[in-house]
Amino acid sequence: MKRRNLIMLKNLSGKVRALLIAGIAAVVVLAAVLIGSLALRVDAAQAQEAALAAAGGGEVVGQEIDQEGPWNEYGFDIVNGDVWYEVEVNAFGRVTGLESGQVGYGDYSHWE
Repeated sequence: MKRRNLIMLKNLSGKVRALLIAGIAAVVVLAAVLIGSLALRVDAAQAQEAALAAAGGGEVVGQEIDQEGPWNEYGFDIVNGDVWYEVEVNAFGRVTGLESGQVGYGDYSHWE
């Protein structure tokens, strides 16, 4: 009976050890992903460059920064010639939204 209990204890110990190693590995991977994502995010100036590139240049006439957890999302209103653009840029510099329309004699009421 003692031998059987000892074998069960060794098996349980191995399972616990395996779970502990798996848990540590999961924490390390999650920490690496979080650190990597924080290192890859852009600031407002870089997001503005991405927005201007998407609009083909122009002048930024409005800017909005929304904080979504540890990341910012950026919105820019841009006028390029007689076309206005609303450009959304995510925390990693990727354009996630782009709308455009004709400017009507300096009327920017579509942003209100």
